[in-house]
Amino acid sequence: MSKEAAGKGGDEPLPYLPLPPGARGPLDPPLLGAAPPGIGPRLAIAEGVLKKAAGVADEVFDAFHGPATAVHAPATKAARELAGWDSSEALKTSLKNWEQQVKAAEGWLTRIAESLRGASHTYTGTDQGIEQQFSALRGLK
Repeated sequence: MSKEAAGKGGDEPLPYLPLPPGARGPLDPPLLGAAPPGIGPRLAIAEGVLKKAAGVADEVFDAFHGPATAVHAPATKAARELAGWDSSEALKTSLKNWEQQVKAAEGWLTRIAESLRGASHTYTGTDQGIEQQFSALRGLK
């Protein structure tokens, strides 16, 4: 949101364009009779899909790790051989930045795999828990 400028009489432009007549914005209440958000077709994830996706994230990590870390030895050697030159310091700085980025990317890949495994466990556990609760109710008939 923009602030009213002192001395300008508040003639600053709006931070967004107004909606055309009849258009609905994201903060408008839902239309009468419309289903509330989140209600719709049942989400069904096939058994093993999330674990398989986690495995793919692990494979990406493995494929990335080797080539990404292979830069260290040649860059270090080149920086050593260029000792005394500005290029040596530039290589060292570039290598340091590269290694920080590699570490960040590997951290993300690890978290993605862990999150997918956790989601798989939670999804499966929730499905099983609901089934157990309803099976107990079905037995009451």
